[in-house]
Amino acid sequence: MPVKIQKPSPVALLTVLTAVSATLVTATPAAAGVSERSHLAAACGMYRDGDAAMYKNCTGAGENIFVTYLLGGNTYFCVPAGESRYVGRWSNVFRVYNRGGC
Repeated sequence: MPVKIQKPSPVALLTVLTAVSATLVTATPAAAGVSERSHLAAACGMYRDGDAAMYKNCTGAGENIFVTYLLGGNTYFCVPAGESRYVGRWSNVFRVYNRGGC
């Protein structure tokens, strides 16, 4: 038995297109929402601040961190309790490892 498909009326088509375009205009990209939330929270450990890679120590003691870079040598830093430290350009920092207290 063949199925008969009706064409939507111009009014129905216009209603659907209006709803879709309104959704696209007001929607926030998922990546932008995550980026803003993580930056606002300024989580402990490594985070991005513009082009800077920062490390935030949320503990009550100094932390000795080892920073590995994509280009250049690796470095140790001592980050005092409750402070943040610039560890390099975001595009060059590969990873940060916590090596205990300092």
